[in-house]
Amino acid sequence: MKALLLLALAIAPAAARSWSDEVLYFALTDRFHDGDPSNNTPPGCDPALDDPAQENINLYHGGDLRGLELALQGGYFSELGVTALWITPPVRNVWRSGYDAGGWKTGYHGYWAQDFLDIDPHLTSATSLAGKPYPEGAEGRMEHYRDFVALAHAKGIRVVQDVVLNHAGPVFYYDADGDGVFDSGSKDEWVQPFERRGFHDNARWAGLPQWNMARTEPTGPRELLGRRLALSGVLGRLDAYGRKGFSPDSLGKNDGEEVMCDFFSLRDLWTDPEGANFDRLVDEFVSIYHFYLHDVGVDGLRIDTVKHVHHEFWDAFTRRLRQRLGSEAADKILFGEVFDGSPAKLGEYTWRTDAPADPSPCLDSVLAFQLCFALRDYLLRPGEAYGNARPIEAAMSAFSDGRFPDGRFFYNRTPGADGLNSLQKSVTFVENHDSINRFRVAGITERRNQLAQGLVMTLPGIPCLYYGAEVSLQDGRGNIGQDSETGRMTLWRHGAAPTLEKLRQDESFRAIQRLARARREFPALREGGFRPLWCDSDGTAEDDGLFAFARTLDEPGASVIVVCNLSPKEGLTGPLEVSPLLPRGANWRGDPVIGRGGPRTATDRFSAPPRSLVIYRAQASEPARPGTR
Repeated sequence: MKALLLLALAIAPAAARSWSDEVLYFALTDRFHDGDPSNNTPPGCDPALDDPAQENINLYHGGDLRGLELALQGGYFSELGVTALWITPPVRNVWRSGYDAGGWKTGYHGYWAQDFLDIDPHLTSATSLAGKPYPEGAEGRMEHYRDFVALAHAKGIRVVQDVVLNHAGPVFYYDADGDGVFDSGSKDEWVQPFERRGFHDNARWAGLPQWNMARTEPTGPRELLGRRLALSGVLGRLDAYGRKGFSPDSLGKNDGEEVMCDFFSLRDLWTDPEGANFDRLVDEFVSIYHFYLHDVGVDGLRIDTVKHVHHEFWDAFTRRLRQRLGSEAADKILFGEVFDGSPAKLGEYTWRTDAPADPSPCLDSVLAFQLCFALRDYLLRPGEAYGNARPIEAAMSAFSDGRFPDGRFFYNRTPGADGLNSLQKSVTFVENHDSINRFRVAGITERRNQLAQGLVMTLPGIPCLYYGAEVSLQDGRGNIGQDSETGRMTLWRHGAAPTLEKLRQDESFRAIQRLARARREFPALREGGFRPLWCDSDGTAEDDGLFAFARTLDEPGASVIVVCNLSPKEGLTGPLEVSPLLPRGANWRGDPVIGRGGPRTATDRFSAPPRSLVIYRAQASEPARPGTR
């Protein structure tokens, strides 16, 4: 009976599952797999922007929707235990920028929108997976995207679309010399210094088709997938942008500057609630993303650069979008990227600015950056070294119990339309595509990477795997403690995509499978509370590197205990008061899901083999066998 229930959960229709049941997989579409080489240099695109060798991380590598479709069709994600795909923004981008962090780059990642209602031709194919021709132009590209979402749904997998409302790509230039011509070799025409008061009035729309640098679209109503979208075209108006220029340290600021300026050559939208275009911008984005959620069928939005947008804009956008969705809102998720380690700053965006008078959610949740930083501090050490897990306990305490001066919890406890609150829908991760980079860099072993994924999959929140984690993809150019984008490499190179039969032999792939299976088997890992139990005592060496915690449910015997051992030797906790979690006459059985070793039993002291993660569950007591503890 248990096996049948687990199978039902694994293949349940996406809409029938709670978001707390999901296992997210984040893929940079251009870096997953090139399923259709014919779109690598779309008509009119500068061919120098593509790297056929798939080595230069600043150029396009060819990954596309077809690459993801082939993986879906072949059962790659289902076999791994993934239930939701988060993909980078698929919209049509500006294809090249002369000035970004580290120099000139391409828009392979999708965060430089030029047309918010077109899919980038680098990502789409001329025919469907079954060989049916798509119409030419934007209609055909959108049909392909809709088919991709439908295929994911047919496999029981949700799709989360990454979106940017803070900025467009380098769609205009600053005419620094006043000649009315974009001098693309001049830095001054890409970036201007930040103006706190006033703005640069020399902004001019760009017109370089080989880089798709052009006025932002849509500029008016649009017909797509049999629907007419009544749009105002505000994104194509220069006065919808701040035009305040670039401040080099704005990403790390919290004084208001971070919401006002361009970031390098990306053009900041003016989201000030006092701005003349505020309501037009909100309503335009509501119409655009309602289309993706309702008509294309996307299941959620991951929202980029949240803290660089006026908070009032998020109040208006989330409320109006949910109203437009109506009953559909209960199946959708809106979670944001707030690149900050402060739990107060992170949780702030789960509340509206008029809280506590209105306690309804703003964003459903955010990416758990504070926990990510704590996990990396514990795990991201060279060789056999490791940190201490107490920052993880502190992050979890702030996450669940931290409060603002007015008494409100940092994270909004008001349930959304699906009945879950921001704690339950927080997204747990240990690596990503931004400056924290891939977890497995030079000096980090495959086993340490597996243990990092193990904690992501067993700590509270919706776990998120970064593409390549399942095979411990290593960034040999990245270093511990170094901010870098070098981990944005292609996962499956031309001719190198393995069969599932081969992947089943990969220990990291199998470890993720076991972790996903454990999440399906034990509701406590999806829904349970968090109780820290043990973390490197000062009085003994037998627990060095150990971190133990419980995921708790009220029902006796439903809780589980997780023990992570980073040490190269067997580890053992001291006595733990966990008997209230057990039914009468039961004890604990532990099974390593990462690392070697057989089952073990416990009552109040919990062991773990070297470099392992063990999940203990309640079982009926049996006489202890010789040599067990």
